[in-house]
Amino acid sequence: MKLSIIIVNYNSKKSLLYCLSSINRFLYSNSELKKDFEVIIVNNENHPLQLPIRYPFVNAKIIEVGKNVGFGVAANLGTIMAQGKYFLFLNPDTIFLDQSLPQALNYLEKHPSVGALGLSVINKRRKAPENWSCGKKTTWGSILFRNTINKPWNKKVPQRVDWSSAAGLIVRKEAFKKIKGFDKKFFMYFEDQDLCLRLKKADFQIIHFPQSKILHLNGQSWHNEKEQKRQYRKSQLYFFKKHNTPVGYLTLKSIYKIISGFPF
Repeated sequence: MKLSIIIVNYNSKKSLLYCLSSINRFLYSNSELKKDFEVIIVNNENHPLQLPIRYPFVNAKIIEVGKNVGFGVAANLGTIMAQGKYFLFLNPDTIFLDQSLPQALNYLEKHPSVGALGLSVINKRRKAPENWSCGKKTTWGSILFRNTINKPWNKKVPQRVDWSSAAGLIVRKEAFKKIKGFDKKFFMYFEDQDLCLRLKKADFQIIHFPQSKILHLNGQSWHNEKEQKRQYRKSQLYFFKKHNTPVGYLTLKSIYKIISGFPF
């Protein structure tokens, strides 16, 4: 099997149904993919996921976790039963816009040194690529100087990057297994950047592929904005501890402690 599409669901059923419909429309009948792919849904909700019988993917493989274990842990669970040569990690609040996905897979076939390939994530409101959906490693410089000039997400041809968003990220199975998948210590946020940086350290390239696009519907899986911000800061701190200097990590930790009082 060529492709395993892995979707982590949490408070996103309505968006998920749109996503599955787009998979049916643009992939299921695609002459290049045909039926050479599977859909695996990892359900992080505390109740079973029920799909309407009118949807063609009612027989999709569904893994019931029973609680919210975070994106990375759930995605790793999805790869255990995945049969594809490539894993496509796909947000439930995204939809395919056309039949261009085989182009991305063909690029991977022709470039064995590429460990991960990011699809172009289109912002629904702006009808343009989302800012900060790929690029260089996050550092103090990128936080302080967040310019959007000449950035890879706006390019028209494939670009080598340090990381690309797991909203739509194809990872070579052998590369994913080599680095042992997502770091489970990231509950949410920065797990995709960490994965890509570890792939680079393992001598794989990371590519942003603008020819294949998905639309981001910006669904809301967080109901608690305060908790969302806390998880973001917690993940960012852990990321800095892993991939930046001790001074950078301790500075960020001190700032967050002052402005939020969170006992990191």
